[in-house]
Amino acid sequence: MTRVRGELRLEAPYSPQLVARIRSLPGRRWDRRARVWRLPDTPRARAALHSILGIDVDRIETLGDGAGPDAPAGNACTGPGEPVPSPASTPAALHAHRDGLVLRFDEEMRLRGYAPRTRRAYTGHARRFLAEVAEAPDLAEALRAHVLRRLRREQVSRAYHNQLVSALRLFCAVVLGRRVDTLPLVRPRRERRLPVVLSRGELRRFLKAVRNPKHLALLALAYSAGLRVSEVVRLRPEDLDRERGLLHVRGGKGRKDRTTLLSEMALAFVDAYLQGYLLGNSPGRWLFPGARPGRHLNARSVQKITAAARLRAGIEKPVTPHVLRHSFATHLLEAGTDVRLIQELLGHASVR
Repeated sequence: MTRVRGELRLEAPYSPQLVARIRSLPGRRWDRRARVWRLPDTPRARAALHSILGIDVDRIETLGDGAGPDAPAGNACTGPGEPVPSPASTPAALHAHRDGLVLRFDEEMRLRGYAPRTRRAYTGHARRFLAEVAEAPDLAEALRAHVLRRLRREQVSRAYHNQLVSALRLFCAVVLGRRVDTLPLVRPRRERRLPVVLSRGELRRFLKAVRNPKHLALLALAYSAGLRVSEVVRLRPEDLDRERGLLHVRGGKGRKDRTTLLSEMALAFVDAYLQGYLLGNSPGRWLFPGARPGRHLNARSVQKITAAARLRAGIEKPVTPHVLRHSFATHLLEAGTDVRLIQELLGHASVR
């Protein structure tokens, strides 16, 4: 809810029940262009908002004259009785309404098709920001101070820093209605580190050190198909195209499908796992089921499996599932494979 020069503006997530209640407000009208409900700022409308939706208009800040009649409202009512602050709200107001703001942020990401894992990470960043925003003089200073606190408090990676900036930029844009280019959120400089790559000999030692048939099949697929850890754990039995020697990756990074290589070596390990380890039974929905019924193996388990195999193989290099992916790409490049084909197999948007 916002107040702009004698007018009340209400933006709300679509719900048939909520729309029916809004339609009962006196003097309301739907602004299709701005996608907000407009009401006259009168005692009657205020009383109706309080009795029907539980909104106390006296708690809502008034936007300045710079907000013209066609300016869209930058806040929302996430549910009856829980007004959300306007873009001009103070950090104290953002802190007071933090639960509603986080809920709205999650809804906005759902509407935009963000993956559940991304939504969890981004809402976590927003929640931590709103928990400590109250003392700052304005939004810009609050953002700058929060990012500096996170960087000083923890030994964070560049990837974490970049994710934090992405989450706060998106939150400010879709929930607070702020222009991203006006925010003091700077991305970290790109690192120029050489990737860790296993030699073919090290890779053979690594795979020989894996004793569990299920783990061996998983790591062999991760290497020979160049898969991300999130992709290999979500494989289904039908994703293996045995006749064509291809592996279908569904819903990879950016929710993109692609086709990559299915090597005879990896397929032999998978067959040994399916026929011996499972005694001929189907693994079910997932090729690599987890301990909980109906769930796939989680990424953290794969990281532990990889670390244990590295120690048993006596490899001093740091080995992670992503190192196997780098090794796949490097070995193809060394064998003369075109870099653009490698890009497609990896599911990269750019060759850089």
